[in-house]
Amino acid sequence: MSKKNSAQVAPNVALSVDLSSIPGVVIHQRAQPGEAIAQALGVPYEAKNEYVVSPMPEGQSVASSSSDPKLWKPSLEDLKALPELFVMKEDSDCGTRILFTLCGCRAMRPMNVRIIERGADTSTSMTKPCKCGGWICCPLEMTVAKEGEGRIGTVRENFNPYCSKCCECCFKCSYYHNVYPIADPKAPSAISMDRSSGGGLGEPKYELKFNVCCCGENNNCCGATCFNHHAIFNIRDPSSGAVLGNIQKLFAPSTSGGGDACCRMLYGYDTFAVGFPEGTSHEERLTILAGILQAEFQLYEADQDD
Repeated sequence: MSKKNSAQVAPNVALSVDLSSIPGVVIHQRAQPGEAIAQALGVPYEAKNEYVVSPMPEGQSVASSSSDPKLWKPSLEDLKALPELFVMKEDSDCGTRILFTLCGCRAMRPMNVRIIERGADTSTSMTKPCKCGGWICCPLEMTVAKEGEGRIGTVRENFNPYCSKCCECCFKCSYYHNVYPIADPKAPSAISMDRSSGGGLGEPKYELKFNVCCCGENNNCCGATCFNHHAIFNIRDPSSGAVLGNIQKLFAPSTSGGGDACCRMLYGYDTFAVGFPEGTSHEERLTILAGILQAEFQLYEADQDD
């Protein structure tokens, strides 16, 4: 009996992957055939999202623009052949997913995201509460935490100044998410409802900018589709706006000529390549990954509600 209880409370293993030693990663969302069939039949079913994180292939890097001669153009087979570092898997109950899907707001559903390495849960996880969005002063937010250490990073939608960000959202299709590292994860003042100053999180270290139309540094209109295979987003310095890293959303056609890539596109299964800023820590890079998941839900998961 005591052995059973001790097994139940045994802490999860620490994540052995050190992202600070990896220049870039690929986030490849696993297709859910059951979900796709249900959606095609009009059934309000939503499966748990799963994202496989793999290292960028040696000799490849994330492009800074779609005209970059070094632009990585992988096939679907190339992505599937990449070695797995870990999996980010949604942890939510079926009733919540169905309810939010019925209400037309599946992307807003609350969830935990488990970090799974070699089939086992690790001590690192992400939490996404239900938030309506910065346009109604309830900015999206995700937290990265580690057992025994508490919160190690937060990403929050940036809607400050409000009028300016509303204009960029409405007329330029541009969205911003701030990355906040934390020096003292156990500080009780880390969480705050103060939206004007970042909610007590201090100054953001990085800003993720996602523009999904032709406005901005890159023409991302119809990006990561059969019409435009790539969409390029920026990881920026929030003060100067200088680009420190890039995020590439991919449409990876199959070498066999089948319709797998088009099916993934139609049902919203996404792939991102991430080039991290130099000198970022493991915790900061995990928080950047959380920011990409947050934007994926905001911009692409929400498309399935239309």
